[in-house]
Amino acid sequence: MIPAGRTGLGTADVAKRMNRKTLPPEVRQTLPTPISREGARTAIWDAGQIDAHLAGHEIPDLSFGGPSPDELITADQARRELQGSVRLADFERYVREGSIPGPDKVIDGVPHWKRSTVLAADDLLDRDEARLELRNPITLASWGFYINQGRVPEPDVTVAGVPHWKRLTIRTWDANRPGAGAGGGRPKGVKETKPRNTAPNPKREARRERLQALLAKGEVTSQDISEFADGEGISERTVWRMISDLREIEA
Repeated sequence: MIPAGRTGLGTADVAKRMNRKTLPPEVRQTLPTPISREGARTAIWDAGQIDAHLAGHEIPDLSFGGPSPDELITADQARRELQGSVRLADFERYVREGSIPGPDKVIDGVPHWKRSTVLAADDLLDRDEARLELRNPITLASWGFYINQGRVPEPDVTVAGVPHWKRLTIRTWDANRPGAGAGGGRPKGVKETKPRNTAPNPKREARRERLQALLAKGEVTSQDISEFADGEGISERTVWRMISDLREIEA
């Protein structure tokens, strides 16, 4: 994996930085640990770590020099952290779909994310790492077939000849691809034959009131949300969607 915001270097790139044509095993052993996954055929190093190594400096952490990864930020701040600075509406859609995790904490009814939670969406994953992001993982052979048939989004970048996808790219594709439960509902263009029941649902109204009471306490952690979801027999994604709806009503 190439962490968000980092630059990956292949063997040829590192050799060029060292004014070499190749990287013999004895030289490779002196380099910082590759950031490519263990067992990957192609080794990839972090450019910042390689440059520090060649300059004789201390090898920096992969998050070295950036803002605090544990700082809590709002949705508007979070969407600006993503590469391309996505629209707020798109960021909220990513959260509803599960492409980006739900907030780490809710403060006075306002969802907040750790910066590291958001930045992880821009991590670059190789072929195998991308497969493991699927909600229903498939075999390597099936994943390779999907890629070869063009059923998977084009890679966001190719590093040292290795295709990489952003975690957000894979999760968004996975959340919207046809699958279990997809294709249901009324066909496009076909009108309803009887009106929907728009009467208030007492059970849902009571659940919403309980959620409002929870949010009124001030800081609400992801653990609080998880426990609320378990107690109500619903998914955490549904809880975050309810919170989003409540915010729109209050606005």
